[in-house]
Amino acid sequence: MCELMGLSFARPISADFSIREFAGRGMENADGWGLAWYPDRAVAVVKEPVRWGQSLYTRFLENYPALRSSLYIAHVRRRTIGGEPTYADTHPFTRELNGRDYCFAHNGTLRGRLLELPLERYQPIGVTDSERAFCYLLETIARQAEPLRSDHEWNALQIELRRLNELGHLNCLLSDGERLFCYHDQQGYKGLTFRNVHLRDGETRRFEDREVTIDLAEGSVNHGIVVATNPLSSYGWQRFLPGELIVLKQGIICFSSHRSRADLGIIATGKQ
Repeated sequence: MCELMGLSFARPISADFSIREFAGRGMENADGWGLAWYPDRAVAVVKEPVRWGQSLYTRFLENYPALRSSLYIAHVRRRTIGGEPTYADTHPFTRELNGRDYCFAHNGTLRGRLLELPLERYQPIGVTDSERAFCYLLETIARQAEPLRSDHEWNALQIELRRLNELGHLNCLLSDGERLFCYHDQQGYKGLTFRNVHLRDGETRRFEDREVTIDLAEGSVNHGIVVATNPLSSYGWQRFLPGELIVLKQGIICFSSHRSRADLGIIATGKQ
């Protein structure tokens, strides 16, 4: 099955965490993997239409501590639409809008009227439903006066995601280089979870279970939120609500379509 992982932190963290086990979760994820991050305003992407363990890029990702960002999106793919795996069909996908690099990854399958959705500036390069949905979302975002900067725009984005969701299953991560938008399928498909992380001076924080090990190392105080299709450890994770859009910025939840500000404050303190 396809899986997603996203990280939003207050300050840049090193990417010398291991996503070997994440990328290898389920041997059926043999059709591609990708990792996107924002070293600055521009997005950087490394991806291949092969199983993680078959890629020589993995050595670079696992042994290059200078790779740092406060935002990451990772994806592993099992294709449900299209022919043989190609680079063009491998997540994450990226496009520019109003001087910002947008990045998108999707878990699920959309069918039905997807091909009827109007596209103008943004056209898919590959043949996946995911990339077409991304292009459509950017068309709708481009019509906003202040794209994705306030509760009003975030509510509008949730409405568009819900409309897309009517065409099938939709879990997705979207970033504009500043915020991470996380949407969970309205039928609860596959699941989507998140967890607060607090890093202290000289501390290495590990999420660990039988399948996944992720090291988050930082030399000074830092905090953030990790989002994953399935929990990456045995405790501390919370589930998204069906149809919920959560917006993260610098490691803080700044919006939820389904939770009150008071609820978000409780989540931030870790006292829930």
